[in-house]
Amino acid sequence: MFDIQNRRYTGSKYKLMDWISKLIKENCPNCRSFFDVFAGTGCVTEYMFEKYDRFIINDFLYSNNVIYNGFFLNEEFDENKLLDYTEKYNNLKINKIKDNYVSDNFGNKFFSYNDAKKIGYIRENIEKEYKKKNINFKEYNILVSSLLYSFDKIANTCGHYDAYRKIQKISDSFEFNLINPKKYNNKIVEIYRKDSNKLASEIKCDVAYIDPPYNSRQYSRFYHVMENIAQWKKPELYGVAMKPKEENMSEYCKTSAPIAFNDLIQKLDTKYIVVSYNNTYESKSSSSKNKIILEEIETILSNKGDTIKFEKKYKAFTTGKTELNDHKEFIFITKVKPNIKKEISYRSPLFYVGDKYKLMPEIKKHMPTYINNYIEPFVGGGSSFLNVKANHYYVNDIDSAIISIHKELQKYSNDKDKFFKNIFGLIKKYGLSCSYNGHLVPNELKEQYKKTYYAKYNKDNYLKLRKDYNANKNDVLKLYLLLIYGFNHMTRFNSKGDFNLPVGNVDFNSNVYNSLNYYFDYINKIDINYFNLDYKEFVRELKIGKNDYVLLDPPYLISDSEYNKLWNEKHEMELYDFLDELNAKGIKFGITNLMCHKGQKNKFLEKWSKKYNVYEINSNYISFNDNTVKINSKEVFVTNYDKEEKTRI
Repeated sequence: MFDIQNRRYTGSKYKLMDWISKLIKENCPNCRSFFDVFAGTGCVTEYMFEKYDRFIINDFLYSNNVIYNGFFLNEEFDENKLLDYTEKYNNLKINKIKDNYVSDNFGNKFFSYNDAKKIGYIRENIEKEYKKKNINFKEYNILVSSLLYSFDKIANTCGHYDAYRKIQKISDSFEFNLINPKKYNNKIVEIYRKDSNKLASEIKCDVAYIDPPYNSRQYSRFYHVMENIAQWKKPELYGVAMKPKEENMSEYCKTSAPIAFNDLIQKLDTKYIVVSYNNTYESKSSSSKNKIILEEIETILSNKGDTIKFEKKYKAFTTGKTELNDHKEFIFITKVKPNIKKEISYRSPLFYVGDKYKLMPEIKKHMPTYINNYIEPFVGGGSSFLNVKANHYYVNDIDSAIISIHKELQKYSNDKDKFFKNIFGLIKKYGLSCSYNGHLVPNELKEQYKKTYYAKYNKDNYLKLRKDYNANKNDVLKLYLLLIYGFNHMTRFNSKGDFNLPVGNVDFNSNVYNSLNYYFDYINKIDINYFNLDYKEFVRELKIGKNDYVLLDPPYLISDSEYNKLWNEKHEMELYDFLDELNAKGIKFGITNLMCHKGQKNKFLEKWSKKYNVYEINSNYISFNDNTVKINSKEVFVTNYDKEEKTRI
């Protein structure tokens, strides 16, 4: 009989379970429930079975779900009946079996032709027996699971189904054997096949164990033969490996993996979080390279609670083409801080000077709870709209360069992998440092220029990039790179229209990568329209209704940031007159501004705001020229509606 670990599966933790179990026991005391979030083979749940009273086991693959039901489902089954089916299947006469879906598609590929005929016949027979109600749901899952384990044992592969071995003759070796279902002793087991990030919001438990895929290998494609035979929908197949059309594609195998992981961790309602991780991201193979790096795991978990890390040398799965030197398995254990409800803010990938991403949780406390059309006349980098829920978005900026970058990024929202391929290609072409990809500044330069080593390293290559962009100003990706590597993440042009900002002491790091990922995912889900107009013209062109909202973050009259230099007292008074005009029309607005800064007072704001509601917000201003120097300022949020009205909208 097959035990649950008796199958070939990439990333299986069976051989590490003594170590993992010991760590969980020592660091997660007084727990009764265990949530296996990405259960895979199910061997983690099986190993921990005697240690907890309640188990939640989940995986998005159909084949894994069938296996969990076969091993763990708490339902009666007739062992003698199953033995009768086993005898029947092992005494099949090959000359009496007709060609079928499995032999037509997988014969003389993943299995010998005769074995494929048997597998196809058995799978069809199990389906017929279940429809005739000759077997119950538990028995059905035991038989299908047994078939999966039986053919996996003899499959003509290297341990997965991404390809089969090219050999002249595959020997007949199939034998049907039963799995060994788990016996219950008053255990509660809940079995799911759901998106883990959605399920996380529905489950409350003591220990959540997380072992997601981290690289680009999609498990639904890696094990497509098992998925196909488990579902038994007989889809049309394509290519040499005979794969169906894509389905069940995981975000954890894409560049959006860090965002998905952070979302999952924030949603979990649990005492302890245990995360398995390995360092294959240092691999030369692109398919083996991790989509989440070690530092991102640590940061995300540390934001959830007190986190400790353990490591162990371990030989990783390899297809034979990949060398993984100094490979290690890591275990993170996080003791979740109770009642953490701090709202997370997301920053625009433009890293615009003066953006409000850190202040948005506080600003949103004073905004309407329901917004139909969200209108932002001074959008800048876009950190504000990235943190506001609305039905439709209308955003504007008079800076055409900024709007061109937003529109360029929007083009890639359906194909962010292409964007990252293109942007990393440009970084490599110009020889810029890229701490995200491991292209680091040499240590000797770091020692020599402790605060400016990025600028020293990138200066010449940055100037070459700037020169090439100025020769072809239609290349918006190069403009975006100039913004990322330039001084204070700004855009600045001379009177001839040439970009003239000097190099900054920054590079493309994980913060940039994560911000881009979130931006692409967010833009892809919302209805957004970009405009490049004077703010008054922009707002006046829109038909603004009762549940619409205008959020303004204009240049600040008394701030010394570069983009505020063209804003003067005349512009300030025109803005307040315009807002009075909106108020007279019953249009709701909120505006951020500085009441005082570095000893200066905005007397115009002070006088105008007296007729509206003024809320002080906790800003943390730093010097424009030296971002290590903090400045005493009073930033305010002014609205034309009161708190009670806000809650009634």
